Amino acid sequence: MTTVNNLSVWPETLPPPRVEGYSLSPRPSLLRTEMETGAARHRLRSLSVHYQVQAEWRLSQDGLAIFDAWWALNTRMGEQWFVLPLAVPLEVQAVEARFTAPWQADLLPAQRWRVAAQLEIRDLQRLTADELAVASVYGDPAMALADRLHRWLHEQMPQMTAGTSGTSSITPYF
Repeated sequence: MTTVNNLSVWPETLPPPRVEGYSLSPRPSLLRTEMETGAARHRLRSLSVHYQVQAEWRLSQDGLAIFDAWWALNTRMGEQWFVLPLAVPLEVQAVEARFTAPWQADLLPAQRWRVAAQLEIRDLQRLTADELAVASVYGDPAMALADRLHRWLHEQMPQMTAGTSGTSSITPYF
């Protein structure tokens, strides 16, 4: 069994959730108290926000058998958190999730199965305050440029400098 931070990982042999039927919504963390006079009072239960996800997969007969065994054995029938890749606001991320209700499978033609489940995810990565400030002013082009710069700095530069012995033949651009 593959694990990350002692959490089971979604089997690589199973597909990601389908776009059709996929939805993401924050779970309420706000408490509202109606007052006898005046405006209602709002307060946060927690600064940690969990999101509710409706997910759907199309699986073969063998895929359903793998899914069912993984669900029963590795998540203890949905009770334990696990890691799987999901589409979230900042692209596809490996997120921590757990089932909030039993999944449901419907038989389709050609021995295919439509499996639907409700999940909850935690620790969703989001924009920082600085990134939000830039994105609010400059929009998508600034986000695309920041993403390209990040990839260049953290993925391409280390590859370009790997194997050099203290000296670099690369001319810095800054």
